[in-house]
Amino acid sequence: MTRRTRSQHDEPCAEAVATDSAPASVGSTAWPLGRLETALGLVILAAVLALAAFARLKALGAAPLAVDEYFLLRSTQNVLHHGWPVFDCGGVYSRGLILQYLAAALNLLGVSSDVAPRLVSAASSLLGLPAAYLLGRRVRGPLLGWLAVIILALSLWETEMARFGRMYAPFQAVFLWYLVCFVRRSVDDDARADWPMLVLTLIGGLLWEGGVFLALANFMPVFLRRRSLGLSRSEWLGLLKFVPVFIFVYWFVTTDFRMLGDSPALPPDYDPATANTTADFLSGAPALWAALRMRHAWLLLYLAPLAASVVAVRALWTRRCADLTTLGLLAALVAALAHQLLAAAALWVLLPLFRFSSWSQLSCRAARAVYFAMGVCAAFWLAFLCFSWNRPAGTGLWKTVVAFVFPLVSRPDVIDQVVWPWAGAVPMLGLGLLLLLAAAYVRVLRRDEPGVGAERALLALLFCLLLAACASTTPRHETRYVFFLYPIAVIVALNEIATLVGRSPARGRAAVALTAVAAMGLFMLSEDFRPRNLLEVSSPASIFRVGMSPRTQEHLVMRADTRALARWLQQHAGGDAVVINAYQSLDYYDPKIDFFYVDRSDYNFEAYSCRSGTIERWSNRPLLQSVGALEAVIASRPRTYLVTYAARLKPLLPQLARYRPQIAWSGGFLAVVTFARPAPRSERPV
Repeated sequence: MTRRTRSQHDEPCAEAVATDSAPASVGSTAWPLGRLETALGLVILAAVLALAAFARLKALGAAPLAVDEYFLLRSTQNVLHHGWPVFDCGGVYSRGLILQYLAAALNLLGVSSDVAPRLVSAASSLLGLPAAYLLGRRVRGPLLGWLAVIILALSLWETEMARFGRMYAPFQAVFLWYLVCFVRRSVDDDARADWPMLVLTLIGGLLWEGGVFLALANFMPVFLRRRSLGLSRSEWLGLLKFVPVFIFVYWFVTTDFRMLGDSPALPPDYDPATANTTADFLSGAPALWAALRMRHAWLLLYLAPLAASVVAVRALWTRRCADLTTLGLLAALVAALAHQLLAAAALWVLLPLFRFSSWSQLSCRAARAVYFAMGVCAAFWLAFLCFSWNRPAGTGLWKTVVAFVFPLVSRPDVIDQVVWPWAGAVPMLGLGLLLLLAAAYVRVLRRDEPGVGAERALLALLFCLLLAACASTTPRHETRYVFFLYPIAVIVALNEIATLVGRSPARGRAAVALTAVAAMGLFMLSEDFRPRNLLEVSSPASIFRVGMSPRTQEHLVMRADTRALARWLQQHAGGDAVVINAYQSLDYYDPKIDFFYVDRSDYNFEAYSCRSGTIERWSNRPLLQSVGALEAVIASRPRTYLVTYAARLKPLLPQLARYRPQIAWSGGFLAVVTFARPAPRSERPV
């Protein structure tokens, strides 16, 4: 027998084809700006910044409190009263901790309670713009920096979140300055950037749960620069300082401090499994593994993808190289076997983006065997899904398609967290960013750069943190949870537009003008450009999203006219009438609230319940936790007013029909229902 030699189909390991060292900086070619372009750009930039400041700061107290703003306001009042954000009934509210103390300081300086957190958010939004300029300039020069600032300054989403008294705009500002340090560390290998990154990570963690993403990102720069896990001893030791910060931030953001206290917050007999989550058309997706175990014939057919996987593993074994390409392909194969095709694709995308694999390695014979096995897995799961899937009732074509494929792409949950919210609220903006980011990804991988460019570093961070955000558990599926990533997407998209213009015959001033026109033109076509809303930001039509769909309202923060509702109650709910509230923030405008109602089946019950379910945490009102408790109050008073969401009336009113419910007031998504106590039998007419 002859000794086996390497065939022409084998390829070298990643460590053999890539070195671990990299030059200090690699970036895109910047277009120089002349004096005329610079002067004109500065004039436009100054005008845009003036409009941005006007839109963010004008009449910050004009809008009534949104529900989430009310939570932070009440906790800020607790800070002023107790010195730290502890509830009167027990427990601590740790979200937006730094924002709470900044708002409390502004309160002491005379700023009203509802304006103080909004002022912090508005100032934070403006303070993040210089960082956006630095990032754009780092990617392609001053022109890109100016365009990034202009678009973020004129963005309706950025403006509305800046006027929202929560943590999203402050955290985004922290994240933008973190990115400046991250690029220094990744591209320039400047170890001095580690310390501001650590400080900003701690600040981010004390602002919002997204701080854990920064704690993860701290580990990325060294792996972006090195094409393997073969780090030097000093590099491994350098990563150790990020470990305690990650542990602290993860502990802080995942601990529910509201449950602290002398008495339990929840009733002794409360079962969390009975609480309803935010159900949607995807909640009924079949559990494929559970369904597969019940069908023995399909279990036998599952041997086909298993056999193909065994062949693929054998092909990988013949590479005789336990590099990151092999490990990544094995992980992708396992994900495909577990019907998580999106996770498998994500791994395939990440390998070349981090330069752990090359195109030649990902297209070799062993890799093709893995792709064939993944195709067999996908075909099996699609066939089984067709066999076991029942179409959700009352869904249209698009919802049906999404619900069908969801079990195959549910981890990470990009569909629920990104695709569906963005498709409903800002479809043109979302599609445009998707296409430009995809084009940028392909171009970055095709460019054989010896080091790490700023664009690659930002693209890798965007991709990783987006996947991390989609893998996390959130109470609702809203666009705001990835708001902090929006500036990266804008900067990378702008650079792709500039690159496409650079391939045209235009040069010099013509290229600069064409880039600016193309970038601003595409932005103006998106749903994020509404100059009238910026100019009339404090008008009722803008505040209450008149003419906008519910999903667009959620994108921009939904508000109800609680001031008008409070005035109506003060005029009509006098005397012996009792007011039961089911909408947070109303008691800030109308202190005459007797009870708060939230059913045990509501997913908010755990957050609102205090002292074994007898007290509502935020308003300190007696808590009604069932329809029976609600009925007992209605039966004891001659007239009762219930303030609740209009969408909840349909299942609720039939259960209370004997009390002659009538809708006495409605506005937006809120309604007031009146109930009358039935007359005693002796007083009823014969």
